[in-house]
Amino acid sequence: MSHGAPKNHFANLAVLQAAIATEGFREFAGTMRRHMADAEKDARSQILASARGYIAFVEDNPHLFRLMFSMERRIDIYPDLQPASQEAYAVLREVSEGLSADNCENPVHRTSVETMLWAFIHGYANLKANRQFYTAIAETGRDPALEEIFPQLRYLTGKTDG
Repeated sequence: MSHGAPKNHFANLAVLQAAIATEGFREFAGTMRRHMADAEKDARSQILASARGYIAFVEDNPHLFRLMFSMERRIDIYPDLQPASQEAYAVLREVSEGLSADNCENPVHRTSVETMLWAFIHGYANLKANRQFYTAIAETGRDPALEEIFPQLRYLTGKTDG
């Protein structure tokens, strides 16, 4: 493909970026689902597997990941971007169903639980991809494990054992 070839297929740079982000979201969802398929089927294992898939995607595709989450989700301009983004979010929604609002001291709406999980995984993945765990690495010699920094996971999945 020549350097100018994309001009023949995309109206402008934003449309090209939206097409790339759309494919990125599809690959992102697939990566999380592949990790989940290899994990035990209990809620905790599925959440951790999806998080590992999320992190693996970010580590393998940091620039694509940044593009995906910087795109405006306007279906009138980029009709394929919104469904692809929703496909990835559906993975989060699915694993969030394993979280029990009943186990919270102050039960929260399902979307709040989803948002909490998403914020945690997204933030962790960004920090890891950008190599921001300086203090943890200095103290322990490694990045903090998901299980170590998300102690509420046991509580929210209804498990009281380790």
